[in-house]
Amino acid sequence: MEVKNCNFSKDELHKLIDANKDDSECLEMIFQCVQSFADYHSAIFEMEVKREIFRNSGIGSEAYQDMVSTLDRTRTANHNAVLASVSILNRIAEKSNVAPIYEGVVSEDRPYRREVADAVLAYVECVINDRP
Repeated sequence: MEVKNCNFSKDELHKLIDANKDDSECLEMIFQCVQSFADYHSAIFEMEVKREIFRNSGIGSEAYQDMVSTLDRTRTANHNAVLASVSILNRIAEKSNVAPIYEGVVSEDRPYRREVADAVLAYVECVINDRP
């Protein structure tokens, strides 16, 4: 099933995996790249949930701001890892004679940064929704 409304191709990812099925190091690299998508998703979830839970708590405004700043730095680092991972996957795809797994522009610039993030988050949602 193709992920809707994004430029991330689950089908091309499967072709990439199949093209490298005998290269355990490459498969591990592919896994680590895809795992970064879940790590990013988790960082967003943790930040948003903690902000909601602790917003009006008694931890104090300075402690709350420190917590949010730390969570935001973690989310940003994970977002940057996603950008690197998509670039790596596309390079592996090119070397494997497979179409890119992401057809959009991979860049830290806006709006591309957000578009890549939205595509990989849609892929994470697709994996979750498609499980047996």
